[in-house]
Amino acid sequence: MATTRKGGIAPLDQTPVPLYGAAGKDLGVGTAVAVHGKLRNASIYRAMGVRGRTLLAFAGVAGLYFGGAKLGLELSVAHGVISPVWPPTGIALAALLLLGPRYWPAIALGAFVSNATSGVSPDVAAAISVGNTLEALAAVYLLRRVDFRPSLDRVRDVAWLVFLAAFVSTAISATNGVTTLAIAGSPAASSYGSAWALWWLGDAMGDLLVAPVLLIAATRLPKLDRARLLEALALLGLLAGTSAAVFVGGWWRYPYPIFPLLVLATLRFRQLGAATGCLVVAGIAIAGAVAGETPLGSDATTTVEVLQALLAFAAVSLLVLGATLTEREQATESLAEAQELAQLGSWEWDLAADRITWSRELYRIFGVHPRSGPLTFAQYLARIHPADRDAVRAEIERAIAARQQFEVLHRVALDDGSDRVVHGRGRVIVDAAGSPLRLVGTAQDVTERQRVEEVRNNILSAVAHELRTPLTSVLGFALTLDERPETHDDETRREMTHQLVTQARRLEHLLADLLDVDRLRHGLVRTSVQRTDVASLVERTVAAVEASEGREVEIRTTPVVAEIDAGKLERIVDNLVTNALKHTPPGTKVAVSVGGDGSALLLRVDDSGPGVADEQKRHIFEPFARVNGAAGVPGTGIGLALVAQFAALQGGRAWVEDRPGGGASFRVSLPLRAR
Repeated sequence: MATTRKGGIAPLDQTPVPLYGAAGKDLGVGTAVAVHGKLRNASIYRAMGVRGRTLLAFAGVAGLYFGGAKLGLELSVAHGVISPVWPPTGIALAALLLLGPRYWPAIALGAFVSNATSGVSPDVAAAISVGNTLEALAAVYLLRRVDFRPSLDRVRDVAWLVFLAAFVSTAISATNGVTTLAIAGSPAASSYGSAWALWWLGDAMGDLLVAPVLLIAATRLPKLDRARLLEALALLGLLAGTSAAVFVGGWWRYPYPIFPLLVLATLRFRQLGAATGCLVVAGIAIAGAVAGETPLGSDATTTVEVLQALLAFAAVSLLVLGATLTEREQATESLAEAQELAQLGSWEWDLAADRITWSRELYRIFGVHPRSGPLTFAQYLARIHPADRDAVRAEIERAIAARQQFEVLHRVALDDGSDRVVHGRGRVIVDAAGSPLRLVGTAQDVTERQRVEEVRNNILSAVAHELRTPLTSVLGFALTLDERPETHDDETRREMTHQLVTQARRLEHLLADLLDVDRLRHGLVRTSVQRTDVASLVERTVAAVEASEGREVEIRTTPVVAEIDAGKLERIVDNLVTNALKHTPPGTKVAVSVGGDGSALLLRVDDSGPGVADEQKRHIFEPFARVNGAAGVPGTGIGLALVAQFAALQGGRAWVEDRPGGGASFRVSLPLRAR
């Protein structure tokens, strides 16, 4: 006995797996079938969409091939199915390169239909279409083997197109086609060599004149603004008009104006301009030859052959020119990108003209707009920091006089008031007589490197000076207790032990600050937010500082509970209070207050010390900043930097104001709720 379902039969001991909705209810077999049907239909529609686009592309390729073939075969210069004008070769090559070799049936179909409707039997048309298809497939295979780029933006791509496609692969179609016609007894193949050359030439011209336009338009079509589009249309119209005057209007003896226009099209629009311009000129030239307006040969066919050969050479030359310019532009852009990554620019100074040219990156380093153009030596010196200007001028003048290389390190004064540190190198280029002609060199933005070096030196200085005092104390007390323990009473030993603990904690605090500076620089510090009684935390922290420093601190707090990182707030309070005690004489007041306004808590540490000058308030929270002649005050200059960065990590900020009555008021605002 079995239970019947749509899609098959399930044994009784196999329970169907239900489908469940959001509420956990069984949706039933009917719903399952409906869902399956929708998914299946969606897959079918997608497959039909892909298949539909493929069929459309297939039909388009076959139709273009057929249309191009009929165009060439209907001309009076065609000899049966042999024509010196054969655009389908270029169409087939471009289609298989861009769409893939799997579209070869479209080429075969287009070739068969176009030949079968042009006066040959179906079997002959079929044999010819085999050669046409193999020609395109062979060209694609060979070009892919040499890493060919359809955009033709390298000289090697143009060379491979000419050799492998236009010269080699076209021999397949010419040999197959003429041999087929000869076997069939066609009059068109009565002179095998002439027929082969005519067939081969027509196919080669399709690869050289038609394929480049399609390939470049599909892979490297530039985005033209309104002005560039109008320029392109005007140039195309001028080229077409000039070509019509030469090849159709009877001015065929004076074709010279065409070539400057083709070169201009290449210079302005690179490969697309070269390929399109040559195709337009070729089309008009063929029309003039067919109409008998360009008598360059004994008959129209010979004239078309001559014109196409000339234009093919012109097209190859212009494509090489365009590729050379493109490669140069790409090399320049790659160099500019490399200089931007290295923050390194190059420069050249023409001494006679007093003209300094910069690479793009140097304009950024010196804060000058690239459109400002070349500079004079005086303008260059004006960008250098006044304190470094004379030294830079003297070093460069010394190098010119001695014809030697030079190296300078200086600051650049930017328009926003900030500075950059630049490391420059240069050398003098002299003429045959030894007279200086120009200077060339590089300049690199080393601001960050200098900052890192400064941080390293400051850390070493802090380690050398700030660790020495507590280490000396620890070592002295430890040696005393170790060498003469019996000479000290209990009270003295307790005092020594207390000093050991105090100095050890001072060392721990200093090392923690140094490690946090490094971790913050590398982005390794994270916050751990929890609800915290801020008033209690501040009171405990201040009490610990009082015990360590031996001074009293006034505390005013109101009950505040906030979602903060308690450990980092403790470090903020500790650093602010310690900083205030260091910079105020004994006996002066230091006060700590905590309050809140409903959205943020405010921590204040006020002192009665010398205060902070207005011009130093912006820098006082930077690492290793020492202000107000603090060289005689112990400390590393990183405590306030940690205060600002710990506050920023929690969505707050730190700043300093003048305290009414004298002194400084350091303040930290933190949100009551974590963001």
